[in-house]
Order: sequence, then C-alpha cells, then structure tokens
Amino acid sequence: MAIFRDRLQAGLEVSKRVELPENSVIFAIPRGGVPVGYAISKEKRIPLDIIVVRKLPIPWNPEAGFGAVTLDGTVYLNPEFKGYLSSKTVEEIAKAVLQEVERRNSVYREGRGYRDLTGKVAVVVDDGFASDYTAIAAANFLKKLNPEKIYAVAPVCPVHTKELLENYYDGVYCLVESRELPFAVASFYEDFHDLTDEEVLTYIANLKRENLFWPEVR
Repeated sequence: MAIFRDRLQAGLEVSKRVELPENSVIFAIPRGGVPVGYAISKEKRIPLDIIVVRKLPIPWNPEAGFGAVTLDGTVYLNPEFKGYLSSKTVEEIAKAVLQEVERRNSVYREGRGYRDLTGKVAVVVDDGFASDYTAIAAANFLKKLNPEKIYAVAPVCPVHTKELLENYYDGVYCLVESRELPFAVASFYEDFHDLTDEEVLTYIANLKRENLFWPEVR
C-alpha cells in the first residue's frame, strides 16, 4: 500500500521529522531525489545541490543496478555481482552511464565542478534507498570535498540497506524502514512517474529564486 502521494509530499513528511545542522548542504540524487530534496530545502532553508551519480543497470533487469558511477568516472560495484558480468561488459555499461552523468551535470549544473565542503555537513537525499550503491558512490565522491560529516536521508529504505549505508555515512535516516521483501521504492508512492529534465530544472529555478541552489550561494 502506498504511503506517500508523491515525492514532494514524501519530502515534506521527512522534513517534519529529520533534524539537520544549520551548516548542512543537501545533495539530491537525480532525478527522483530532487523533489524530495527540494521540499526539505524549502522547509528548512538549507541549500541544495545535485549529486550527479547514476546506477549501472543490470542488463537483464535494467530497473535494478549492480553498481554506480560518479562524475569523476569512478565505478563502484556491488560485490554480490562478481562473476556474473565480464569486465568488458562492466566497462561498456560504465562508459555509457558516465556519458549520461556528464550530460546531467551539464544540464542541471551548467557543467560546474563541486565546491569544497570544509565546515559543511553533506546530506545525500533520494526518493528511496534500495540496494543502494548510488548512495555509496555519492558518499565516497562527497568525502573527497572534505565535509565535516555526511548523512543519508530518504523517505523509505529496507532495513538491510540502512545497515549497509551506515558503514559509509555518519548517520542514515529513513522515515519508513521496511523488512518486506522484495523491496520496491515505487510501491510506497501513488505517483512515481519518471521525472523529466524539465521538471528537475523547474525545481532548480525555484531554488535559485530563493538563493537556495548551492552552486550559486555565496
């Protein structure tokens, strides 16, 4: 049974319950994490950036992933898939996904690099954590920017994924922690449509008007 009407409402519910330091910067994973992060950003007046990381899709089940790649080209693999895919296949998939990551950085962030996070708390936000190697890749990428701490926040996640992410983050918060298997983020939402670039850019434009888009905050 769905719990949230849509991602925006899920973000509002999360913002009511999660406490974040004033020196936080939200890093939303596109595309689904953007409306969740947007709601938290607006409610708490915390700036938001887009962390352009993307899963590596399993060839026979593209909705699931076997790892992720970040903007700097670093590939993170789920060790459970070792031996299922050849190194050549992994390399080809990673190369194609990196092209999309670079495209999204160009479209959403005008091709900018990432600012140093010294003295800041990085908060990675998504619409749900599933396996979740995108969140692991995001954590490792952001740690290179020297944040004071790094947290992961989502409306939903399975208990075993939260336990996995706790190895990479200083804190992990999920509004709904599920023990049901199989786990599907979409099952918790009435509206879980695939967001478009245009929708993401609308959220970014709204944040820019309120000086909440981190790449432009001074």
